[in-house]
Formats: sequence, C-alpha cells, structure tokens
Amino acid sequence: MEETKDLSAEQAEPVAAEEIQAAEPDNKSKAKEVLKNYFTATRISYIGIFTAIAFALRLLQFSVLPAVPYLQLDFSDVFVMVAGYALGPVAGMTTAVLKELIYGICFSKTAFVGELANVIILLPLVLIPSVAYKKNKGIKSVLVWLSIACAVRVVWSFPVNWLLNFPVFVGFNWELGMPMFIKVWYWAMLFNLIKTVALAVLTVLVYKPLSQLIKLTSEKFEKAKRKARS
Repeated sequence: MEETKDLSAEQAEPVAAEEIQAAEPDNKSKAKEVLKNYFTATRISYIGIFTAIAFALRLLQFSVLPAVPYLQLDFSDVFVMVAGYALGPVAGMTTAVLKELIYGICFSKTAFVGELANVIILLPLVLIPSVAYKKNKGIKSVLVWLSIACAVRVVWSFPVNWLLNFPVFVGFNWELGMPMFIKVWYWAMLFNLIKTVALAVLTVLVYKPLSQLIKLTSEKFEKAKRKARS
C-alpha cells in the first residue's frame, strides 16, 4: 500500500507542474488583454497630447516666495490631473511619469531623482480625486475629494522634501540637505500649499470644457473604428 501511495504522489507532481506552467501563459495573456483594452488608441493619443502640453508648461517655471527662490511653481500638473479625471488614474500617473521622464532627459541635473520626487509628491493629488471621481462624478464629491487630496499632498510633501528633494538639490548631500530643509520647512510648506491650491483651482476650471471635447472626439473615433470593421 505504501508503494502505491508513493507512486501516486510522484504522478501527481508532474501534473501539478504542468498545470502551473499552463496557468502562467494564461495569466500573461489576461494581463496583455487588460493592458490592450485600457491603453486604446484613443487613450494613448490623449495621453500623448496631455504629456506634450504638460511638458511645455513644465518649462515655464517661476518663483513665488522670495525667501525660497529655488522652489519654483509651474502649472504642468494641471494637465496631469485632467488626464486622471478624463482618462482614469493610471492614465494620469502615466502622463506624470512621461512628462517628468522627458524633462529629465532634457534638463535633469539630479540623475532623475528630482523628477522622481515630483512624481511621488504628485501621487495623492492625482490618485485620490481621480479614483473617487470614477465612483461619483458630482461637483460636490469632486470638491470634497480634491480638498482632501490637496491636504494630503501638502503633508506628504514634507517627508519627500526633507528626505529626498533638498538633499539631492545640494548635490546628494543628506547631511547638508536635511538640516537645510528644517531651516526653511515653513516656507516650503507654504509654497506647496500655494502650488497645490493653484493646481486644484485651475484643474476645476479647465477640466469641464476639455472633458466635453474628449468625449466628442472619442465618440467620433469609435464610430470611425466601427465603420472600418464593418
């Protein structure tokens, strides 16, 4: 009886291994299908447009607080947030990453660490309202979740600036950069508050007309696509 049990166990092992190997390609094909369905030609086109506009605005930086002139404001993230609302949170963050990647390739003096920090700081401002917007598109819900996202971003900017941005800004010197941030942390927080509120207000003003344009062009694209198939 013991020999029979051992033989059955030996036979079961190859079968289980074959099932796992068969499941792996199936999971890969499902992942590819999900990506294909999400990153449609229409969505990719809009991501490209929003990335180009965001990159152009990224170049138009200016100081708002004389005490910390090296902290510069730009409005590139407005179109990142619009992408998040109109196309979904994944598309929004894809736009943010592409914008910072292109900027880093062209102008980075921090080996992309500064650009990475910008993406990290932006995470709550894009993800929180865009995820909430998928469930409830009412203006009250938008304003509530956008306000929450603004508060989270301002608080979230403190550790990112302290542990990453300022040390990198002074030549990857954490011993110098971290104390430097502590000396001006209140100015840095005020700057991030001003920037966050400005981005939120502009996004609310810009999103509605752009969303209608996106909806119209998407419908035309889908109609043309259906005609081509028929």
